[in-house]
Amino acid sequence: MDLSHPFAIAGITGLVAAAAFLIRWVAARRRLMEDARIEYAERCESKPATVRGVDAAAFERLYVAAYEPRWALYAAGTLVLAIAITPLAALGLVALWPVIVMGLDGGPWYDEGYYPWMFYMFFGFCLIWAACGALMARIHHARSPEGFVPALARARGEPFDDIVIPRKRPKWAVRAVPDPKNPGQRDTGTEPANETN
Repeated sequence: MDLSHPFAIAGITGLVAAAAFLIRWVAARRRLMEDARIEYAERCESKPATVRGVDAAAFERLYVAAYEPRWALYAAGTLVLAIAITPLAALGLVALWPVIVMGLDGGPWYDEGYYPWMFYMFFGFCLIWAACGALMARIHHARSPEGFVPALARARGEPFDDIVIPRKRPKWAVRAVPDPKNPGQRDTGTEPANETN
């Protein structure tokens, strides 16, 4: 295998980037595990009601799941998937090209290596790599964990779904008085001008 080929260089660069993302994710998880242990100990001392019924292992799991940089893990997965699928995509795109140009006039400019073919291959690869990114983004979104505060409330056994958070009325809304004659009109504090026909 020729390591000086542009595809080999791009593949190696992508794998190095994927490894860097993976290392970033692992290092962040380790730091968060330590932070979770410290946070749990502090809460047990100062705010025991916030961790009532939650053991240290469950607290650590919830804390890490809520704050870990999941994007780094899925970015690494996207790069590995794109690198793995590229050879198959190249074979598929090359096999599909004769079918696409079959109905055209068949001039030599549609042969492999000319501009239409290069345009097709470039945007074909871009589409396939974008599909890899879209798939991993979809998985990332579908598997997103619950926020830390609601997850901790559920772990304590609180019916978090039934809690209604009251919204404070804005200061400007206290002075606003709707017109009972015209409920759709905003009160501007001025009298409407008399219109004459």
